[in-house]
Amino acid sequence: MRAFQKVIDVLGSFKRRVAGHPQYRRWRAFLTPPPYEGVRLTPTRLFNLYRMRRHFERGDAILRSYPVRLTVEATNVCNLRCPGCFTGLGEVGRTRSFMPIEFYNRLLDELGPYLFQLELYNWGESLLHKQLPEMIARARRFGISTIISTNFSLPFDAARAEGLVASGLNVLGVSLDGVRQETYEQYRVRGDFETVLRNVQLVNEAKRKLGSKTPRLVWEFHVFPHNAGDIDQAKALARELGMDIEVSKGWVAGDDWQAKGAVAREVAAQLNGSKGPRMPCTYLWDTAVVNNDGGAAACCGSFYRQDDFGRLKIDASDFGKERFKDIWNNWSYRESRQLFTERTGSKAVQRLICFDCPVTVMWERFKRHTAGGGDPAAFDGGYSFNDGFMFFYERRNLWSKPGTPTPPAESIALEPVEARPS
Repeated sequence: MRAFQKVIDVLGSFKRRVAGHPQYRRWRAFLTPPPYEGVRLTPTRLFNLYRMRRHFERGDAILRSYPVRLTVEATNVCNLRCPGCFTGLGEVGRTRSFMPIEFYNRLLDELGPYLFQLELYNWGESLLHKQLPEMIARARRFGISTIISTNFSLPFDAARAEGLVASGLNVLGVSLDGVRQETYEQYRVRGDFETVLRNVQLVNEAKRKLGSKTPRLVWEFHVFPHNAGDIDQAKALARELGMDIEVSKGWVAGDDWQAKGAVAREVAAQLNGSKGPRMPCTYLWDTAVVNNDGGAAACCGSFYRQDDFGRLKIDASDFGKERFKDIWNNWSYRESRQLFTERTGSKAVQRLICFDCPVTVMWERFKRHTAGGGDPAAFDGGYSFNDGFMFFYERRNLWSKPGTPTPPAESIALEPVEARPS
């Protein structure tokens, strides 16, 4: 018995040593699929995932992999006027519309086999799209994890709740920044707190009626000075409603605000967002963002059509590309990926949204910091949490003025610029 125990101890010691080895941790991280809820793992998905991760590690500009995440702007229309949102502020980055279901189906037919997760929201209220449950259900038939985020302050009833639950939606995020109308409406302008709670209850009732564990409901609480005192009560109410809760620091259009005491602990990660090691922006390798008008953007922060990296054909009269794969390795994507190797380029390159993005700049600074012998853990990127939003917000100074001579991104992408070697 003692001999057997000794063998067990030796094996346990070996396992601990191996588990602590950097190469073991690296390969484990490389091989572990992303933990998206409800995704169906297939050989095609996994092979594409590992190929994408290898491209990312090497910083390749030309990819043989395809996105593993897709953000679809089902609509850029919204019923609220939130002051930290382009749409809420009245900015018009592209024509207000709803993504045609036929176009969405074509996009999903092309990318669906590779995708782990589909986000059906960005700068609009996705539940205003009448065919949203159909869009979710189609993605679920591909085995893709699905998520939406909603203000949920809109007309809703039991039939719509059952349709949403029956679609197979995996995660339903509810933006709720307060526990009473007085604090909630300061950011969710024109929103009604009681309507949101009632709609959450309708989803819970639909889940019970249909015997469904999904969607998982998440209370998304953005902290501001006016609602910081509501956090504890929000956590308690979330438990009553069967919701998880995520507390994060809310951004503002203008100078950042600072938190103190207990609130500072809640949002410490956001307050210190510029600290620690950096990495290249994964969006350019793993995520596709397609807007309601077919415009393909660099990331979810990009709002203006002129910053698009390309355009997909919506209908027969459209000049856009037929397939996303015809955009994924075009000039704009290649040059933007190259910026994480060397942040230089022509005037056309410098017009790309990625050139001055805080993530790109911080990566350049981080490489310079560590190359000079600096401690990676002591690195300070020089940006506050709010600076990230403000970078995208300030793009309006380039594109919202009438008569701006700079051509749209799809024209830039066709300029006869020699691509740098990958």
